[in-house]
Amino acid sequence: MDTATHALIGLMLGEMAPEDIKHRRKIGLGFAMLPDITNVLFVHPYLGWLAGRDIPFALGIDFINHPEIIDHWTYHVWLLSHSLLFWAIVFLPMWRKSRTAKLAAVAYVSHVLADIPSHSGVYGLEPFYPIPFVFDGWFDPWLWGPGPIAASIFVSAVLYLAVWRVRKSVLWPSEQTDQTAAQTGIDATVVG
Repeated sequence: MDTATHALIGLMLGEMAPEDIKHRRKIGLGFAMLPDITNVLFVHPYLGWLAGRDIPFALGIDFINHPEIIDHWTYHVWLLSHSLLFWAIVFLPMWRKSRTAKLAAVAYVSHVLADIPSHSGVYGLEPFYPIPFVFDGWFDPWLWGPGPIAASIFVSAVLYLAVWRVRKSVLWPSEQTDQTAAQTGIDATVVG
């Protein structure tokens, strides 16, 4: 799946989070994109160089034409960042720390879960990396051309706007207390 769609999914998660989580939208967006940072920093530049591109940044077809990337360390860094075991080791210990940490963990795992069905063949995801089990997904949106990727981003943006609209009227219990206190003129810090 493309990184922009992952970002919009994270943005939706941030929008749905309680309003008292400071920077909730940025946290959702950032942590939903985070697993692909290794792709942007390591895999695409290396593969673009390997493919002989003028600007060393790979296109989807380069992954098909150069399957030797699987043997390079950059690909293993990508597998690690997309591993549910990595997520469990890094994020689950922080789960009880705060709601901010929970939002970050949920946004990060949303990326991994969305990528499991969207990588197939030799680039199937290894959800328990370094345990060698490849989940062969059903489709490869990362190989789509610009039109389908733009459509995916557009649909995700429309879904975000729908979530944003609904979120204006659907409140968490803590927000209902704050809203009730504001309507009655009582200081919310005294009530909550």
